[in-house]
Amino acid sequence: MHARSASLFAFCLAIASFAPVHAQGPDELWEVKTVMIMEGMRMPGPPTKVCVKGTQADRMTPMDKDCKTSDVKTVGNRTTYRVVCTGKEPMTGTGEITRDKGSYRGILKLTSTVGGESTTMVNEYTGRLVGKCTAK
Repeated sequence: MHARSASLFAFCLAIASFAPVHAQGPDELWEVKTVMIMEGMRMPGPPTKVCVKGTQADRMTPMDKDCKTSDVKTVGNRTTYRVVCTGKEPMTGTGEITRDKGSYRGILKLTSTVGGESTTMVNEYTGRLVGKCTAK
């Protein structure tokens, strides 16, 4: 159980990292905060600053490289989606993100089954535009 908790916590930290931060430039610098909730425990991660290419700013849903989204639906400023993650510990889930001018907030609920035991992890995240940067 502890190994799975550590793995899911590492996943949460990974999804908060979009791109490295660089000096002032034409792209957007965001401050992202995440909170993982698992087995009733809230585990906030440290705030992270990420630089997002201007053309990608509308796709601020954090995602690990082993995860794919589907059933993406946007109504107004709210987007919902389904997630399937493959790899060592496969997961499935749903998420949503609501964007406002200069900020966003979202939630990602993932379920994993390891050794016949099912675990649900909730990742809440927020972001706010804090300046300009140059994305790699």
